[in-house]
Amino acid sequence: MEDDGPTDGPIGFPSPVTARVFGAVATLAALGGIVVAIRLDPTFSWTTDALSDLGVRERSAPAFNGGLVIGGLAGLGYAVGLWERGRARTAGRLRAVVFALAMVSMAGTGVFDLTRALHGPAAVGFYLLATVAFGIDGVVRRNVATGRVALGFVPVHVAVWTSFLAGLWPVTGLALPELPGALMLAVWVWLVGPLPVLGRRSIESEPATDGH
Repeated sequence: MEDDGPTDGPIGFPSPVTARVFGAVATLAALGGIVVAIRLDPTFSWTTDALSDLGVRERSAPAFNGGLVIGGLAGLGYAVGLWERGRARTAGRLRAVVFALAMVSMAGTGVFDLTRALHGPAAVGFYLLATVAFGIDGVVRRNVATGRVALGFVPVHVAVWTSFLAGLWPVTGLALPELPGALMLAVWVWLVGPLPVLGRRSIESEPATDGH
């Protein structure tokens, strides 16, 4: 996988391997919790339900909410790795902060279920902040293929929600339009982000400049 720039000093905590483990746990816990919750809830409908409906039904709630909380907490560890990866550049640090806030929002979606007032802001915040993180990363790494893929996630995700809100989807529930954003985040963490789980390079500082 491509890097943002040359090594620029000692590597802090977490180590590259540890950071990638946090990223793997974050995505697997969140998506795994959704999969398990769906299997536990025979009434779940992709066309009429939101994924968050899984968080208020007795059989599926522990798996769904627990997966989001565990995933969000692990994601904060990955965010620290992103900070180390881009600490020499303002945009790199901003990318890490925005991703960390997205993880707080994801955990908040699990802590505050659909019946709680903070659930909506947390869920919207997660999708919005994840999209912003893609955009920042894409701008920072626009000179490499994976950076351009990350940047391309932004219009795709915006199109998903714009088309749904315009009534172009043959569904009434939020579950299907919610899915692409969650999958894009997993692809970013595992394959195309600056610190991919399946990557082989170490966390390195980006060039000590804010220029583009």
